[in-house]
Amino acid sequence: MFCRLLGLSLLLGTVVSTGGCASRSATSVPPTSLPVVSASSVDLPLLERRVAAHMRFLASDALNGRGSGTRDEWIAATYIGAQLAALGLDPMGDDGWFVQQVEVQRFTAATPPVLTVGDRTFTRGTAFLVGQVPGARVAGVLQRVSPGTTAAAGAAVLLPADAPPTAMTGMAAAALVLRRASAAQAGNWAQMARQLPEFISSQLVGTPAAAPAGPTVLTLDAATHDAISAMADGTAIRLDTALVAGDRIRTWNVVGRLPGSDPSASSEVVILSAHLDHLGARAGTGSDVADTIYNGADDDASGVVAVLELARMLAAGPTPRRPVVFALFGSEESGGYGARYFVGRPVVPLTDIVADLQVEMIGRPDPKVPAGTLWLTGYERSTLGPQLAARGARLVQDPHPDQRFFERSDNIRFARRGVVAHTVSSYGLHREYHQASDEFRHINLTHMRDAIASMVEPVRWLATTTEKPAWVEGKRP
Repeated sequence: MFCRLLGLSLLLGTVVSTGGCASRSATSVPPTSLPVVSASSVDLPLLERRVAAHMRFLASDALNGRGSGTRDEWIAATYIGAQLAALGLDPMGDDGWFVQQVEVQRFTAATPPVLTVGDRTFTRGTAFLVGQVPGARVAGVLQRVSPGTTAAAGAAVLLPADAPPTAMTGMAAAALVLRRASAAQAGNWAQMARQLPEFISSQLVGTPAAAPAGPTVLTLDAATHDAISAMADGTAIRLDTALVAGDRIRTWNVVGRLPGSDPSASSEVVILSAHLDHLGARAGTGSDVADTIYNGADDDASGVVAVLELARMLAAGPTPRRPVVFALFGSEESGGYGARYFVGRPVVPLTDIVADLQVEMIGRPDPKVPAGTLWLTGYERSTLGPQLAARGARLVQDPHPDQRFFERSDNIRFARRGVVAHTVSSYGLHREYHQASDEFRHINLTHMRDAIASMVEPVRWLATTTEKPAWVEGKRP
């Protein structure tokens, strides 16, 4: 995401030609000849200027909001790949370059989906609503839950009528979640029923079919909820959708590697990641009705800039013992296709990944935590957060557990495959989230600069230590 010429002279002598591609090997330049970058030696004014320059491009109107799967996202990916090349990293994308193209086959619903519960059937639009389905059939057996209950694997969970938004916590293993429409949804039912998604399902091309990333959620009208509530636990439930292949779309990842200095640590890979897309251009709302470009400055140009600047400082310092892979994912906002492709066709075996650290929305401080502090989603789930904090990272527990942020970024794609994976953020639930007003003018450059600088040494430690983070017993997703 970042093209950076400022300070490029620091990199001269670290880039060697390999078949036309710039590559930095662990032994091509003696580490003692490289400038050492540490938290105390970071040139903060220069870092702030670099951050501002990258942000002004990635979050500019010129990129039209970097919409998932659009040419604007492709331009952003090309820009980011060029920056990784300028740092002398090894390309891990397609055709010996950094950019990785991902194809997605989309499917339409030939007829409205049908829900079968025991011997009764219900039709989408009249009895229930569903936005996306993972395949032609999703099935489970009925399980009622109470607050705090964890869904059984593959169950069709019926939430109580008065279930709060936090009731979805613990539902990750379910195949289906059935919940009653809120009063607002019930009042707008006719309009929502007419809005059957143009594409109701999708499949990555060229990757093995993966298990659904989470449950399929159905919103029931009151009568349907009451009818299912009267049925016994263990009743068979299935959702059938007649799928017809639609068009194929493309999205783009950017992947590069800083090789490690220790050949024996080649199977101990650290991933630093962020997502490069946003919502693109669409009709504005509220006070932004005249603004149609959803720039995504905080979400997630800020994370991309952080990953690129961490790549620059790690590449300029002593070579870490472990390899570090820098991965910028496309289409996080429209199904997580980029990250799903990455874990389906990983550039290194998933079992070789020590940890994935995603960076998401660090452009503004969160008033719920002390000044100068970042938080880590799922901090309590593994040893990674405490390990980084012990090495100076200003990381604390996520102050918004009701928002389920641990499950709402690309880290969850890794976590569900066993990789210790979390997201670093300082998102304070600001009103610019997913609005056209998420623009550069709202970015706190000092906070963002200091946030990036504070992560340099902890990340360097993670890439150099022999320690490996692990899931806390019972906390792995």
